[in-house]
Order: sequence, then structure tokens, then C-alpha cells
Amino acid sequence: MSTPALEVVSLAKQYVQRGAPPVLAVDNVSFALQPGQVVALLGPNGAGKTTAMQLALGLLDRDAGQVRLFGEDPELLEVRRKVGFAPDSPLFPRRLTGLEVLELHAALLGLDKARAKSRSLELLEQLGIAEAGRRPCSGYSRGQGQRLGLAAALLGEPELLLLDEPTAGLDPAGVAAMRELLASLRARGAAVLLNSHLLSEVEKVCDVALFMKGGKLLRTHVVAGGAQRAEVRLVNVEEVRARVQQLLPEAVFAGDRLTIAMAGGDAMPGLVKMLSQAGAEIIEAKMEGAALEQLYLEIVEGKGASALGALP
Repeated sequence: MSTPALEVVSLAKQYVQRGAPPVLAVDNVSFALQPGQVVALLGPNGAGKTTAMQLALGLLDRDAGQVRLFGEDPELLEVRRKVGFAPDSPLFPRRLTGLEVLELHAALLGLDKARAKSRSLELLEQLGIAEAGRRPCSGYSRGQGQRLGLAAALLGEPELLLLDEPTAGLDPAGVAAMRELLASLRARGAAVLLNSHLLSEVEKVCDVALFMKGGKLLRTHVVAGGAQRAEVRLVNVEEVRARVQQLLPEAVFAGDRLTIAMAGGDAMPGLVKMLSQAGAEIIEAKMEGAALEQLYLEIVEGKGASALGALP
């Protein structure tokens, strides 16, 4: 296996405020991102997701644990040049235009003046804020500010990108553009760690979801190729319900459909054969991915067992 783009081991951070009990914002968290992998941090507000990102980048001092970027000390300049970070609600000098902001960031990355301008214009166009890029940042909407922050993070063509709520304030077109961007980053081998509450998008673009709550990492869930379910529509559901439930006690019936958790599509022919032998007349049989929202409610909110049966 290749060297992880980001590896954190036993990361911990406690906030102490006078007159209040200490808050353990990140509690013994460990995970790794491989090149070409998109990983999501999921959890409620206050779960420790943003703090974990900031600790990984060295923007906060950690109380315990280790961080490695591409197997190296994260403080090394040549290592940090490989990393891009787009915070939630970034702040920019209000009098500067978006283009001027990007040219400034590009200069800090060491790009010459001509390349800084061409790269900045390219990203403004790509992210749909070419016109806004000619105006002062003081007049930006939240969505425009998010896109400008993302553009700044992408200037150096990073091999590791950390995104804190990248879709906040974006319209549907912006969300779709973000989805395409993440796919392109994965295709060129970049690793992406994102913090998002938009579970439907996470399910479409991410390989792994890390569920956090109260500073703890509760579970690592493989999204791509992860838990799946079969959904089968039957003509004679009432006639065969009892026989099917004897054979498949974990199956759940709703109307003319039954659903059941499965390891993957290879198990579908066996399921169809079993149902047919039980006398079921099948209209349709298909595989679907496990709903990430359902997993979130179970793992993070603790709201009961899945209606689809036990999930790994």
C-alpha cells in the first residue's frame, strides 16, 4: 500500500475555559487517507470534525497524538506545499477583488506573476465566479466566498485537500460542480478530507465516511462498495410472506416489496432462486446502497436498529 497522504494517530485536544469544565473536543482519534481517496467526516455540530482538521494541519496545537503528511513531518515547507485547505466561511480582505486575493495567494506559493494571474483566472472560471472575481470581496454572498476559498485552496494543485463544509451556501448548480470537482481530484490521485452535513452528496462522491460524536471516532464506514440491500417486488406477497420469513427472517416487507441486507450483487441470483422456490412471483429485483442517512441516525443519533437488517 502506498504512503498515506494524511495519517493521524491517537489525536487529542482539550479546551479549557475559566469557570467551566474542560471540553475534550477530539478524543483519541486515528485515521488515514490514501492518495485518490475521498473521505468524509460526519457528525453533529460540536462533534470535533473541524478541530480534527485543524489539528491535522497544525493550525491548532494538539495535546496528544501524531500527524504525518505523506509520511513526513507536517511542519516541513515542501510537504505543506502539497496541501490545500478551504475553511468554512473564509475571510478575505474586503477591499481586494477575488482575482487579487488569488494572485496574492499564488505569489505566496511561489508562482511567477504571469502564472499567478492565469491560474487565478482559470479557477475563477472553473468555479463559476469569473464575473464576481472582478469585484471587491465585501460584496460577496456566502456561496461566492466559499467558492473563492476553494479556489485559493486549489491554486497549488494540491495532492491533499481539506474542505470544511465546502457546499455551505452553494446553490444546486454549485453543489453539482463540487461533485464534479471531487471526482476530478480523485481521478488525478489527490486525497480529499471533507466535513459535510450533506449526506446525499457524501454518498455520491466519498469512498469512506468517518462518524464522529463528542470528539470520538465512532465508526469507519466504507461508502463505495459498502453495505447494500436487495429490494424485490412481488405479485403475490401475502401468499408467500410466511414462507419467505421462515427462510429469511431478516427480510422486511412493505407493501408489495421486501428488502434485505446483502453483502453485494453476487448474492442476488441466489436470493431470486430462493424466492422463486418459495413460490414468489417476482416483478423486479434490484440492488441498492445502504442509505447513509439511516446509518447516520443509527450510529450518531442512536435511533434504533436499521429497518434493513443488521449492517456491518
